[in-house]
Amino acid sequence: MSDNPAAPAPHAGRVVRPEKNGGTKIVRTRGKRWSAEAEAAFLEELAATANVTAAAEACGFSDTAIYKRRLRDPGFAAAWAEALAHGYARIEAMLIETATESLRRKPIAGDRPLPAVGFNDALNLLKLHRASVRGGKPQRYGWRQHEPDIEDVRAEILRKVAAMERAGGSRARG
Repeated sequence: MSDNPAAPAPHAGRVVRPEKNGGTKIVRTRGKRWSAEAEAAFLEELAATANVTAAAEACGFSDTAIYKRRLRDPGFAAAWAEALAHGYARIEAMLIETATESLRRKPIAGDRPLPAVGFNDALNLLKLHRASVRGGKPQRYGWRQHEPDIEDVRAEILRKVAAMERAGGSRARG
């Protein structure tokens, strides 16, 4: 890389990429390429902050690009989940320390300070994370990639109609 921030990246310009239909296309690129260094920077920041947007900025990519990468790369998705779990554990530790007023005076060597997260924000993060930790329904990141089973859809519609009828019937009686 050059010291000049206005200078184009080494691979900037036009590149040939495959299309979904098997052909090829020429696309413009700013020269950013995913690398082991970018992945390490992302995962390190994610483990430190449990914040995907901040981690994406730390490695120089948009959070949209990062989410797409997670959908395409199962190994990256597993590393993401592990880093996120570590980040949530750090937030839980911070909340416990704050609640018990037992903050350390000297940080442990190599330990990064926790990000400035408000108490309510930290509790909301943990609430969102709780389902996956405590055996709730897991996040379904690729739900749009699969056609729903028509019988499942039909059963869900019938369940909702029955609930609406019960709610309407109780109002008529009341």
